[in-house]
Amino acid sequence: MTELLDRLRRGDKAAFEEMVNKYWGQARQRAITLTRSWQDAEDLVQESFARAWARVGEFRGESSFSTWLLRIMENHHVDLLRKKKRAPSVSLQTLDLRELLNLRPPAWLDVAMLEKKWEIEDMRKCIDDAFNRLPAAYKKLIVQKDLQRLSYEEMAQHMACSVEAIRCKLYRARKQMRVELARLLGQYGVVM
Repeated sequence: MTELLDRLRRGDKAAFEEMVNKYWGQARQRAITLTRSWQDAEDLVQESFARAWARVGEFRGESSFSTWLLRIMENHHVDLLRKKKRAPSVSLQTLDLRELLNLRPPAWLDVAMLEKKWEIEDMRKCIDDAFNRLPAAYKKLIVQKDLQRLSYEEMAQHMACSVEAIRCKLYRARKQMRVELARLLGQYGVVM
């Protein structure tokens, strides 16, 4: 960890990717517990890693790195809750019918952008669900190739098999991912 930490402090982007790969799952689980929302958890994790990257020079080593990272996340979550609490809200139950019919979104609110964001979030959820339905071996191959960007040769060394076997297995994994994704999108009424 000290070598990774030294590299992080020097601004090594590869070290940042290692940190993300190492702690993403743990951070995501904690974020889901905090937010109870898949979408909010993803945003919270991403922001927390960005803040940790920006503040890595402040890490004193008095606790484990994961504890420090999770504390950043929890503090950011508390800040978000405070902001949300301060924002004024209007109950639709307290409005009379005339006020309700005249309700328009504010000019600064881009409704089309929000709809697009929701579509993207729904698509992310479908992709995540499809990925989670894959066998562990297929998940590992997709993560190594598409997220960690390992070469076929590196993957073959990790899996102790030939490059051609890796290509074949990765083809099957991606094909299964497409099948699962098509099934889920069909359930949501999206036609591919």
